[in-house]
This record gives sequence, structure tokens and C-alpha cells, in this order.
Amino acid sequence: MKLRHINAHAPWILMMVAIFVESSISNLSLPDMGITFTDKLAHFIVFGIMGWALTRGMILSKIKYPIIISIVIGFVFAVSDEWHQSYVPGRDSDVMDVMADLIGLIVSANLYKLFIHFFPPKFLQTKEETPD
Repeated sequence: MKLRHINAHAPWILMMVAIFVESSISNLSLPDMGITFTDKLAHFIVFGIMGWALTRGMILSKIKYPIIISIVIGFVFAVSDEWHQSYVPGRDSDVMDVMADLIGLIVSANLYKLFIHFFPPKFLQTKEETPD
């Protein structure tokens, strides 16, 4: 495997591993921050970061339809993670968690696409655009 592929995909794969490990911990709860939807916000942020990393990986690997592929991979993982949590003592699964995950994935994937529009990686620049 080329180093470019490891660089492209290691971040989102490691995030998935970390999420799986975290969701395997029984009776885990977030600290009360005075926000009503702290849990949903955490899902949005974590899956948003993973969506950014997924989209980055797909674009660096020059995969067709990187946003769609990233969202589908992230969504399948979110559903499987909630299913996994339903078997962990003291944890439960919630459809609204999956919805927060999906919204985080969609927002971050599109933000990454917008980001590289203004700050394109070197491999996306053509010879004419690259300064000598």
C-alpha cells in the first residue's frame, strides 16, 4: 500500500476504531454542560470530524463521488455503532443519535469540499496554476 493511501485513510479509520472503543464502555455519560442536547451535539461534532477525514481521504485517493461515498460509509458506520451499543450493558441505541451523526457527516463533507475549492491540494492544481 502506498504511503499516500495510508495518509489519506488512516485518520478516518482510526476515528472509527476510537468511536467503537468508546461505544464499548458501559455506563459512559457526558458531563452536564448546561446544554439540553449535549449528547446530540457530541455526535454531530465527532461524526463531523470523521466526515471531514473521510471526505479528505476519498478526495486524496481520487475516488469518484467523494462526498456521497464519505456520507454513505459514515452513515453505515453510525448505524452499526448504534446497533453495537444496543448490546453494551448500560448503553442504548437511539435513532436521533444516528440523525445527529448523519447531519454532522453531511455538513463536514460539504465544508471540506468548499475548503479545498479555496485551498486546493497540490495534486489538484494543474501545471498552469502552479507557480514556477
